[in-house]
Amino acid sequence: MNDKVTANRQKKIDIVAGLNEKIARSKAIVFTNFEKVTHKQLETLKRAIKPMEAEYIVAKNSLILRALEENKIKLEGENLLEGPTGTLLLYGDVVTPLKQLAKTIKELGLLNVKLGIMENKFLTGEQVLKISTLPTREVLLAQIAAGLKSPISGLHRALNWNLQKFVMTLAAVAKNKPAAAAPAPVVEAKAEAVAPIVEAPVETPASEVEPETILAETQAEKAEEQPESDNPTIEAEKKVEDEVKSEGGEN
Repeated sequence: MNDKVTANRQKKIDIVAGLNEKIARSKAIVFTNFEKVTHKQLETLKRAIKPMEAEYIVAKNSLILRALEENKIKLEGENLLEGPTGTLLLYGDVVTPLKQLAKTIKELGLLNVKLGIMENKFLTGEQVLKISTLPTREVLLAQIAAGLKSPISGLHRALNWNLQKFVMTLAAVAKNKPAAAAPAPVVEAKAEAVAPIVEAPVETPASEVEPETILAETQAEKAEEQPESDNPTIEAEKKVEDEVKSEGGEN
C-alpha cells in the first residue's frame, strides 16, 4: 500500500480544509452559476464584496460537497449542485453582499443563483434575491431608532407648544389688565427709648376738702381773737411802748 500523498491530492485536501473552515464560520452560503462570466468580471465581484465581510470562491462541486458534509450539511433532491458553481460565503451582514450580487447579475445578465443556505434552511434562488431587496442592517437600526424616537419627539413638541401657548396667554392678559397701584412701601417702626413715667402729686380740688379743714383758724387769727391779757406777745409790745413814753416824759 502506497501511503504517499500526491501533490494533486494534497492540494485537494488543503482546499477542502479551507472550505470547511470558511463554511463553519459563515452565516449564510449562496451558490451561483458563473457560466460565460470572464475571470475579470469574477475578480471585480470578489473585490466589491470583500469589504462587506464576504468571499466568493470557485471550486469543484465534489470539493464543496465534501466540505459541506464535514459541517453536517447534506444537499439532495432539487438542491444538488450541477454545472460550474461559485460559492458566496457571508460572514457578517447578509443583505449588503447580496445587494452587490444582485447588482452584478443585473449588469452582466449572466450570473444566476442556484440556491442558498441560511440558518440551516435551504432557500431558492428567487428567495435569495428577494432578501437582497431588504434594507441593510444599518438602515434597519436607523428605522428602529427613528420609530422609538418619534413618540418622544412628538411629546416634546406637544409639551413645548402648550408651554408657548400658556406664556402667550399670560402676556395677553397682562397687556389688557390695567396697571395696579403700586403698594406703599412698608416702613418698619423703630423702637424708641421710653422715658420713665413719674407720677405727679395729685392736687386735691378745693371742693373736695373736708369742711372742718376750711373752718380751721390760723395761728394769727387765733391770736387776734384772744384777749390782750391772754396774749403775751401783745402785752410785751405794750410794755415796751409804755417804757418809751415814760422816758420821753422825763426828758
